[in-house]
Amino acid sequence: MPQYTSLSRILNLLGRNCLLPLYRRKLVRFEQAVQQARLQQQEIRTRILRFGAETALGKDFGLVKIQNTADFRRQLPIAGFDHFAPYIQRVAAGETTALFPQGEPLLTFVQTSATTGNPKILPVNKTWFRHYSNDWDIWGVKAYCDHGDMMGMPIFQMSGVWKLGTTPGGFNIATISAMIERYQSPAIKVTYAVPAEIKRIADVEARGYCMLRSTATQSLGLISTITPSSILQIGEWTAKFGPQLVRDLAQGTLDATLDLPPDVRRQLAARVRRPQRELARRLEQAISEHGVLRPKDIWRPVMISCWLGGTVGYSAKRIPEQFGDVPLRDQGLLSSEGRHTIPMGDGIPYGPLAISSNYYEFIPADEAVSDKATVLEAHELEQDKLYRIIMTTYGGLYRYDIGDIVKCVGYMGEAPLIEFMQKDGSYCDIEGEKLSAFTVCQAVERAQAKSGLAISCFTVTPQMRPGERPRYAIIIETQESGNQTQAAQFLKVYDEDLRHVYMYGVNRRNNILDAACLVRIPTGAWRRFIAEKTGTHGSGDSQYKHKPLVADPEFINQFQIVNTWELTDDGRISER
Repeated sequence: MPQYTSLSRILNLLGRNCLLPLYRRKLVRFEQAVQQARLQQQEIRTRILRFGAETALGKDFGLVKIQNTADFRRQLPIAGFDHFAPYIQRVAAGETTALFPQGEPLLTFVQTSATTGNPKILPVNKTWFRHYSNDWDIWGVKAYCDHGDMMGMPIFQMSGVWKLGTTPGGFNIATISAMIERYQSPAIKVTYAVPAEIKRIADVEARGYCMLRSTATQSLGLISTITPSSILQIGEWTAKFGPQLVRDLAQGTLDATLDLPPDVRRQLAARVRRPQRELARRLEQAISEHGVLRPKDIWRPVMISCWLGGTVGYSAKRIPEQFGDVPLRDQGLLSSEGRHTIPMGDGIPYGPLAISSNYYEFIPADEAVSDKATVLEAHELEQDKLYRIIMTTYGGLYRYDIGDIVKCVGYMGEAPLIEFMQKDGSYCDIEGEKLSAFTVCQAVERAQAKSGLAISCFTVTPQMRPGERPRYAIIIETQESGNQTQAAQFLKVYDEDLRHVYMYGVNRRNNILDAACLVRIPTGAWRRFIAEKTGTHGSGDSQYKHKPLVADPEFINQFQIVNTWELTDDGRISER
C-alpha cells in the first residue's frame, strides 16, 4: 500500500475527483475515434495539408491542389530526413514559414537520439506539440485510471537536457524528453521527485547518486524514462552506492567526495540535511541480507514506465529482478517526430495508432521503398505482418520515412494495434543469413533462460579473423558471463535457436559460419561506452538506444577484450 505524505494525499484526492474526470474526456473521445479510424485518418490528412499549404514546402509541392489519396501520393514522395533538411535549415535560421504558417509559434528544436547516425534537429511548433501532448494525456489518464494510487505520489522522472545549444536563428535545441518535462502540466510537475538542479551535474555517477539520495526518502508512485536501460541503471547505482547512501541517510549529509557544482551542492545539502536513521538501518539490514542494495529495498513504486517492445525494450525483462513485481507499462512508439501509438494496458508492447494526430501509411517490410511499393492505409494492415511506417505530421513532415519496422498485432475498432520491432537496417548479413536484431534478441533471451545468465547489455557483431571461418561475437561484460558451464549452455542454446533461421542454419550446417562466441569485456565497459556516446551527442543518457546487433566487424575493436570464450565440439568452453 502506498505511503502518502500529507501533500500527496491532498493531491491524490484532488486528482481523483477533479483532474481525472476532466482528462478522462480525452480518453473517451479517443476510444470513440478508433471506431472510425479510417474517417479520422482522412480528416487529419486534410487538416495537415491545409495547415501547410502556404508554407514554402507547401507551395513547392502543391499541397493546395491535393484533393484525394491519389493526388497525395502523386504530389509527395516518400522521403527521409535529407529531403526535408533544406527546409529545416531555413526554419533554424529564422525563416519559420519554410515549414509552418505565418504566425505559428515555434517552441524549440529537438535533437534526435542518433539511432541511425549523426544527431539531427527538428523544429517543434505549437500545433504539433498540442497534438503530441494530447496523445500523452490519453496515455497518462488511462495509466492513472488503471493505477489510481499513483495520483499525487512522487514521480521519479529521468529526462535529458533542455539547453543543448541554439540554432543560427536563435532557437533553443533540447532533447525530446526535456521538452516533455518542460511543458508538462503543473499538476504533474509538482510531483517530480528529482530536484531540477541535479540535471546540472555533469558527472554521470555523481548525478546518479544524487538522484538516489534525493529520492530514497520518498514513496514513489511512478518511475518513468524512455529506455529500460535507464531503469536498470538505477539498479547499478543502488548496488554501487548502497553503503554510501546508508551513511548519508543516517547522518543527514551529502557525500563530500562527489564532483558537484558548489551551488548545486548547497541546494541539495539543504534538502537532505535531516537524518533518516530508521531508513538507514533498514537499508543496511538489506545489504547485510542480500550482499548488495537493490531498488526494491528502497522503493515499491505503483508503476514503472519505459519501452517494453522490440530490440530497444529487450532489457525491460530484467526490471522485475531489481524492482520486484511492479506493473510495467510501455510508453508507446515515440520519436522526435511524434507519438505514434498509445499503449492502453500493462505489460504489452503495443497500442492503437495515434490516429487523431498524424496521418499514417505503411509499406510491407519485405518491399523496398520505391514508386512501385505497395502503400497501405492504417485500416488495410494484416495482423502479424511487418511494415515500414510512413508519417505525415503537423511538424512539417509529409510522407516521412523514419526507418521504423512495426508489426500489426490486431485492431482496436478500425485502428491497428502497432508494436515497434526494430529500426530498418538492423540486420547483419555475413554469408546470406540476414539476421535481424529482433531475432538475435529472442535467441539471447532464450539462451539466458536455459543457462541461468542474466545479461543486461550486449551487442552481437560479426567477427572476421584471417584464416578462420566468420562468425558472430556476443559482446558482454565479464560479471554477466557466469561460469564456463553456464556460458557453454548459453552458446549452445543460442546457436540452436538461430539455426531455425533458414539461411543461418544452412550456413552452419555447411560450415560456412562458425558457432557464435562470447567476447568478454571489463565490468563497466558498457556504461563507459554509453557515457561517451551520449556525451558526444549531448543528448543525455536517458535518450540512448543501445544496438543489440551491429553489422560493422570493426565495432568490436573499440573495446578492451578480457578474453574470448568459444564452444568446442564436445560442448565445452575453450578460452583465447
